[in-house]
Amino acid sequence: MNVMSIASSGMRAASLEVQAAAANVARLSVEGAARIGVAQTSVVGGGVEAGVVEAAPDPGAPVSDLLAAKDAVLAFTANATLIRRSDQMLGALLDERG
Repeated sequence: MNVMSIASSGMRAASLEVQAAAANVARLSVEGAARIGVAQTSVVGGGVEAGVVEAAPDPGAPVSDLLAAKDAVLAFTANATLIRRSDQMLGALLDERG
């Protein structure tokens, strides 16, 4: 697996985390609504797979959901930066050879 696909899988997982946190906040007023979370597993060769799972009740919600979303946004940004820098390095390498 290359750097671009590893970073892309991280971005997909981070996006799913933000969606799960938003869904939890949106359902706060719904009595008996289950909370959801995201489980990530490593992939052989690099990267992650992510999936939605039922999460335990959290008395700290929505604060914990908002913090989880912020953490996921930072992870998304870091992976996007990695893709952007990798692309720039490849472009610079091709410019030197051309």
